[in-house]
Amino acid sequence: MISLRRVLAAVAATGAVAAATAAPAGATVTTFDFHRISNTNSVLTIYRQELLDGRILNQASYRAGSGLNRNECDSAAYDNVGGWLPAGYYNLWGHFHHYAGSLIQGRVWRLQDKRCNGGTGTLRTDLFIHSEETYTNQQACQSPYVERFCWDNDGDYYSLGCIKVSRNSSNPPADLGRLNTNWDDWSGLHGYFYLSQRLYVY
Repeated sequence: MISLRRVLAAVAATGAVAAATAAPAGATVTTFDFHRISNTNSVLTIYRQELLDGRILNQASYRAGSGLNRNECDSAAYDNVGGWLPAGYYNLWGHFHHYAGSLIQGRVWRLQDKRCNGGTGTLRTDLFIHSEETYTNQQACQSPYVERFCWDNDGDYYSLGCIKVSRNSSNPPADLGRLNTNWDDWSGLHGYFYLSQRLYVY
């Protein structure tokens, strides 16, 4: 529970600044916690918390993957082989239902760029929480088959550094759908925004 206490402390500090010490009673904040265990079997947890005291009102955890190895300073920008997400706090830069990037599409959360090794190492960029689906939230598993938009086995938990959750349509609702519903119900924010320290990775 060490990481959770850190998240609560960050939320309390962030809430105090954002609310200018005058947050309305019942105001909440939605945060993430990513526990790195292995590249294909780690845990992403989403929380809804009371803004003033950090009390957890709701939470849900999902299997998640990150990276192709455990070197958080290994950037995919050079060879398309990236290590898992660097440890530390992350700001959220947006949430989209129909993101239309060339490599990542669909329902995504955009994370800040971050230097590895406690802020002294390689700058990791283009970081997201996402799965493998098209910008219309569909699968490209038939013809034409597009691997990056088709979740078909546990190997899809590997990434170039992002956090990935399942989009296995054979077991609906998939984890991405549940995670997206959590966010929509608990936060409701969409598009580009800036939220301080909303993900903690350890």
